[in-house]
Amino acid sequence: MKVRQFAGAARKTIADHPARTALALASLALSAGLVAQVLPAPPVKLAEGPGKLEVSRYCARCHGLGNVISKRRSADEWRQLLAKMKTLGLLMPEADYAKAQEYLIANYGELPGTGAVASAVAAPTNQVAANHPRPSGPNQWPAYGGGGANINYSPLTQINTRNVRRLAPSWTYHYGTGPSTAGDQGLDFRFEGTPLLIGGVMYISTPSSPLKPDLKAAVVALRPETGEVLWKYESPLNIHGRGLAYWPGDDKTAPRLIFATDKGYLVALDMVTGQPAKGFGRDGSIDAYIGVASEIVGESRRNSFTIPNPVTIYKNLIITGARPGEAGPPGPRGDIRAFDAVTGRLVWTFHVIPQPGEPGHEAWQGDEWRDVSGGNVWSTMALDEERGILFAPTGDANSDAKGSQLYSSSIVALDANTGKLIWYHQLSHRDIWDWDAPVPPALADLTINGKKVPAVMVAGKHSLFYMFDRTTGEPLNGFTEKETPHPDGPDPDIWPTQPFPDAPGPLARTKMTRDEIPDLVPGMKAACQKYWDDNGIVSGDLYAPRKSTKSATVTYPGPTGGPNWGGGSYDPNTGYYMINVQNRPTYLPKAAPGSGPGMMNRSAGAGGPPPPRPAGPRPPQAFSYTTPTGLTLTCGPTPWGELVAVDVNARKIAWRVPLGTTPALGKAGLNTGAPNLGGNIVTAGGLVFIGAANDRKLRAFDVKTGKVLWEGQLEASAHSTPVTYMGADGKQYVAVAAGGGTTAGGREMSDTLVAFRLP
Repeated sequence: MKVRQFAGAARKTIADHPARTALALASLALSAGLVAQVLPAPPVKLAEGPGKLEVSRYCARCHGLGNVISKRRSADEWRQLLAKMKTLGLLMPEADYAKAQEYLIANYGELPGTGAVASAVAAPTNQVAANHPRPSGPNQWPAYGGGGANINYSPLTQINTRNVRRLAPSWTYHYGTGPSTAGDQGLDFRFEGTPLLIGGVMYISTPSSPLKPDLKAAVVALRPETGEVLWKYESPLNIHGRGLAYWPGDDKTAPRLIFATDKGYLVALDMVTGQPAKGFGRDGSIDAYIGVASEIVGESRRNSFTIPNPVTIYKNLIITGARPGEAGPPGPRGDIRAFDAVTGRLVWTFHVIPQPGEPGHEAWQGDEWRDVSGGNVWSTMALDEERGILFAPTGDANSDAKGSQLYSSSIVALDANTGKLIWYHQLSHRDIWDWDAPVPPALADLTINGKKVPAVMVAGKHSLFYMFDRTTGEPLNGFTEKETPHPDGPDPDIWPTQPFPDAPGPLARTKMTRDEIPDLVPGMKAACQKYWDDNGIVSGDLYAPRKSTKSATVTYPGPTGGPNWGGGSYDPNTGYYMINVQNRPTYLPKAAPGSGPGMMNRSAGAGGPPPPRPAGPRPPQAFSYTTPTGLTLTCGPTPWGELVAVDVNARKIAWRVPLGTTPALGKAGLNTGAPNLGGNIVTAGGLVFIGAANDRKLRAFDVKTGKVLWEGQLEASAHSTPVTYMGADGKQYVAVAAGGGTTAGGREMSDTLVAFRLP
C-alpha cells in the first residue's frame, strides 16, 4: 500500500468521524512527515466529583484523557467543544452530557479570579518516547481467546438473555472472493480468523484464494461500528492461520501486529505506518523455517511449513508453535520458540521431540527422534502472565516411532522467559488415533474443597477433559491410567495404558451400537444396519484401535474430534466451561494382516510428503446413506454436533444440547446437530455465541440452560470464533468471520466478516 493512499484513508477517516484513535492520527502525521513517533498521553488522574464517571466513560472512547484536560477552557469554550462533539457523532444521554459539561467547567475551567488558561496536567517528560500501553477493559479484544487466559469471556451486558432476540445485522465486510459453491479450497485458504479490537480499531487478516488469483492476502484495519476500511496492507505471500497477534510496543518501538505467511515466514506489521516493521528481521519478517530443518530435510518441506494460529505475546517475546505438515519423518521439527519482538532474533527453543541429553529423550529409541515433524503446537497456547508460565497443547508425533513418543499429544508447561520445562502430562501415549491435543488451554481460578486454586483446563480430540494446578501440574479432577483395549490380541504397537480423568467423563460420543443408527428418512436405518451386518462392524470402547484384522470398525471420536482448535469459553459467573464437539464416526474396513493398528502410516520415506488434499466438497464417507434426492447422511447416531457445558467446580456435565441442524430434512433435521469447527464466546449478559456448525447460522445460547435464544443467518458457515465489543456509538456488537469450508463445511463459501447489534 502506498504512503499517499494510506494518508488519504487517514484524512478521510478524520473528516468523517470524531472518534479518532491515536493510531489513525499517528498514521496521518507520519505520512505527512510531521512527527517521528506517536507521543504518549501523560499519566492522568481525574479530579473527584460528580461527572467524573461520565467523562471517563464517553471521552476516553475516542481521546486520551490527558489531551481532553490538557488545557483549561472557559465555560463557553467547554460548552462549544462538547456541542461540536455532538454534531460530529458523540452519542451521550442528555443527563450524562449535562453532568460531564458541569464537571469539566468546575474542574478544568478558568483559574479563579484570573480568567487565565493554564495547563491542567504536566507535559510528557520524554517527548519522543512512544509508550503504547495495551488497551484493556470490556471494550477491547486484544488477543485471540480474549487474552492470554484463553477463556473467551466478555463482561459486557448490553446484549443479554432478555433482548438478544432483537439482535440484527449491522454491517458486513467482504474481503474480495465473493460467494461461491465451490466448497473448501484447502487448508491454506480458509477464512477462520478471529478479529482483534485494539484502541477502538478492528484488525483482521484475510487469505488469498485459488478462486481469484489476483486477490492478495491482507491485514485490514476496520472501523468497528461500520466495517469501513481505515487502512489495508496487502501481503506478497498468503497469510496463514486464524488471526493476528498484538504486541503493544515499548518505550522506543510502536505497536506491532504479528502474523505468519506461506513458506514459513513470520511478519511484524507496524500499526502506525501499516507497513512491515523496520528493524524486525529483514524488511519486517524472519524466516522461521531456518533452524528447524536439518540438512537431510533441506528445503523439501518448506511449502508445507508455517505457523498456523496466532502467536503468544509475553513481554517482548513472540512465542510460536509450528505446522510442519503431517507427513512422517524426515521433516522439519515442530519446536516451540520465542523470538524478540523488536529484532526478531531467536531467544529460546523448546524441543517438543527431546534431543539427546534433554529430559524425556530416553522415551525415544535409537534415532527415531531425528527429524520428527510432529509433537508440534498447531493450535493456540495459553499464558499465565503473572507467573510467567506458558501452556502448550501438542499434536501427535507424525511418526511410527516406538515408545510413548514424549512430548506429543500432551500439555506442556514452560517457563515463558526461558523455555525451560516446568511440568507436563501426556494426554495420549503413542497417539495412533490422530487425536492430538489441539484445544487451546483455558486458565481460571477455581474453588476446590473451599480453596482457591489456579487451574488450567484442557481437552483432546478424544473428548476427555482435564484440569491441572497451573503451578504444580497436580491433577484437579483425577488422572488414572487404564488399560488400552486390545481387541485383536496383544500388540506391541499399542501403548498398554492411557490416562483418564476421573470426572466429568467424555465430552463427546466414544462408541455406538447397531440399534442407535437413526431413521431420519424412510429406508435409512434398514440400509445402514444391512451395511453394518454385511461388513461385520465392531464399535469398541475409547482407545480401541481404528483398524482391525478381524472386523470392520467404527470408532469415536473421529480425527477431527470431539473438540478441536476452536476451543472453549469459561464463564466465571456460573463456573461453566462451554465447548462444542462433533459426534462423527470413523469407519475402516477389515484390515489386511500386518497393516498396523494406527490411523495412517506416518513414515514418508523416500517418497517424500503426500500430495495436498484436494479442494472442493469432500466425497461421501463409507458407512453413510444417500437419499434418492442426493442427500448423504452418516449412519452414526444423532446429534452429530453438540454444545456442552462443564460445571468445573462440581466436575460434572451441566448440560449438553444439539449444535446445528440439517435443513434439507425439514422438521426431522431440527435436532440432528451438525458437523462443526470453530469456537464460542461467553458474556456476562448470560449468553454463549457460536457459529461453527455447517448450517450457516450464528447462535446465542443461554449459558445457564443451553437453550437457543437467537439465530442469525449467514452467507456461509462461520468456522471461526466470534468476538464482542462496545463501539464508540455506545452499542455492543458481536462479529464473526463467515467463510465456510473446512473439513466440516459444505459447498457454500463466502468472504464475509459480519457484525450484529441491537437496533
